[in-house]
Amino acid sequence: MKKLIIFIYCFSFSLFCEDFCVINNILDNNNKILNCNDKQLLFGYIQFKSKQENLKFSYNKEVREYVPQLYKSEILTFVSNNCYKKSLKIKTITNFYSKPDEYINKIIVECRFKL
Repeated sequence: MKKLIIFIYCFSFSLFCEDFCVINNILDNNNKILNCNDKQLLFGYIQFKSKQENLKFSYNKEVREYVPQLYKSEILTFVSNNCYKKSLKIKTITNFYSKPDEYINKIIVECRFKL
């Protein structure tokens, strides 16, 4: 009986899980998103090294998010081509790299895919 309850409990959580699509490098113009469905969760990534600890951001009224200025046009193009703007989130993670004065930056764009 306990095994049945545990199975039902675990199975019910898997029913609510969503599939998602991943684009590892949104700077690559050859990336065609073929395996995503409409309104499916989409993650796009940019990863780069820099000497700056803090990136500069600018607020974009169209998407209502702060966008890193370094890749502003690429991110906004990716968003306009692939995302519903209501579900958009842009996150930036900066970590110290092993070399002196070098940082690894990762920009994550999360949204719902639009066909």
